[in-house]
Amino acid sequence: MVHAEAVVSRYEGLADWYEQTMGSVSGRKALRNASNELLRDLIGPGSGTALDIGCGTGTVSELVRELGYDPVGVDLAADQLRIAAKRLPVVQADAANLPILSGSIPLAYSTYTTGEYADLQGVLNEIARVLKPGGRYIEITTHPCFNGGYAETQKDGSVIVRPGYQRIHYLEPSHFNSTIRGRVGAWNRPLEEEINVILKAGLQIARISESGSGGGTLPDTIGIVAVKPANT
Repeated sequence: MVHAEAVVSRYEGLADWYEQTMGSVSGRKALRNASNELLRDLIGPGSGTALDIGCGTGTVSELVRELGYDPVGVDLAADQLRIAAKRLPVVQADAANLPILSGSIPLAYSTYTTGEYADLQGVLNEIARVLKPGGRYIEITTHPCFNGGYAETQKDGSVIVRPGYQRIHYLEPSHFNSTIRGRVGAWNRPLEEEINVILKAGLQIARISESGSGGGTLPDTIGIVAVKPANT
């Protein structure tokens, strides 16, 4: 496994800018609001610890708390956690090397983090490890088909997918004409890879939901509910 001290988050030093961008109408507020509603629907009411993987500044913690859970955040960027710590208990760690006991977490979730990890399979393996049997993982992420590294949204809401969609590789910020990925870059992965890493981790997919934030007919966000088998 990769230890946190060997990795530097691309979001380090960007927390104040990120916080402002996610709350700005001209930034990513519409996307945040749409993804929050999707997250609310997929998590549903409940209780117990909810682990926020790659929590960033902890913007969704209030939503999760309203549903009855006790959110706890983990992120690699100390600067992000500086703000997140005002919203929920946090720990600095690499998501591929979680400092959490195996089989101890009833619910884990992530919002827009899958494009951040070079070792996405390692992250999913760790999530599966810390989940209790029967525990759930909720993933909210950019839709790789219509909001990925090779998808170009047109003024009428249609999307042109350029060659390169199926390549799994990191794309530099200069590749993107968008607010956040244009600052930090992202890993490009096709939909099949996003799903297969979950299955290879030993989780079972219970639900997939698509959502859009721009008022068009094509979704820009996908939500996945995965469950750890009760007999593991």
